[in-house]
Amino acid sequence: MLKKIIILCFIFTKANAQNIRLDLNDVTLLLPLPIASEINLLPVANTEAALGALLPKSIVVEKIPTLLQLTPNETLYPLLHAVGFRVDPCFKEGSDASVKCKTQIRVVWQPLTTKGDKVSSIDVTLHTFYELSESQFQSLVTELKQLKLHATVSTDNIPLLVNPVLRKEGLNGPYYKKLLAIFYKYIGEINLSRITFMQLFGGETVWFFGGIDIKNAEVTRITIPRIHNTIQQFANTLTTSFRGGIAPAPKQADNLNIFLGDSSQLTLANEEDIIKAAKAAFKFENPKLHNPGTVDCVSCHLAQPVRVFAMKEFPQLNLDLLGTDFIYTGENLLNNSSLQNNTNVARIFGYFEDQPITTQRVINESAEVVKYIEANY
Repeated sequence: MLKKIIILCFIFTKANAQNIRLDLNDVTLLLPLPIASEINLLPVANTEAALGALLPKSIVVEKIPTLLQLTPNETLYPLLHAVGFRVDPCFKEGSDASVKCKTQIRVVWQPLTTKGDKVSSIDVTLHTFYELSESQFQSLVTELKQLKLHATVSTDNIPLLVNPVLRKEGLNGPYYKKLLAIFYKYIGEINLSRITFMQLFGGETVWFFGGIDIKNAEVTRITIPRIHNTIQQFANTLTTSFRGGIAPAPKQADNLNIFLGDSSQLTLANEEDIIKAAKAAFKFENPKLHNPGTVDCVSCHLAQPVRVFAMKEFPQLNLDLLGTDFIYTGENLLNNSSLQNNTNVARIFGYFEDQPITTQRVINESAEVVKYIEANY
């Protein structure tokens, strides 16, 4: 009789889980920064999961260029901690509709440091991609739905930022432990397929972007879309406007170049170019119009700072109204991230020092993931 009850409970729970709708904070999970004594509750790079080390030291030291000026990657490696997880049922690159999308889990890594009880991040990033089979992803979705069923806080219709359950329970709570157990079943060195990176140089005023693909233990540099180069640079010596530039700069009509050079030179005499750049920023933030195979790194990472700056500096142009044909629309797209007015924040997801960052591009992508999962899983 007891065995029958257990079986019925399992079936009932599984059936209930199928009716659960995942929301933004269920598919894109930003982990809270802990106090210093609990920093290693966050996954570290050499954490062993079911498919091997999450981020092998040999790859970081031998295959990734120096991430932080004057600091060897070997020194930085022990400081790397996972600060976020993302799931993607349909990762696509390029405009070829016939190309089959990939099912993935992605992990965002940053070096973390401590001072007293405080934990802070260094402004470099590694973003690891792990490919799953269709059946694995189906199981992952089911497990995430079951986890949500037992969450102590609702994640429904909550703007994307630090995961609300983790914010309440912390990293010692049952939700986090179950979450890691779920992800660790599906990721590791064996299915690690890509690493993208953001480097920091020039007294924290110059960022470099690039990435590598990994297949059959062979590593190749990723050619960045629109610029036909494997590295792209963004420089800015200011925090609330732009003075620096982008190199190589995209030559396509849709670009942010006019803002990224020296924004102090812009006036309403540049109205036409300002409008073009703002429209380009709206397009780059829209996952229905652009994916990682159609937009260069800097344009993707700086779309939000440029858009926010343009709308603040030129309110008389009503740029949001002019961009209605390109702005991504949907429910629950509010961006509550701090530092949106800071033009020296090139990060799109993670932490700037101790401030959580989720840009509009990531919010919009997460909304598309929610829709796709709801329609197909």
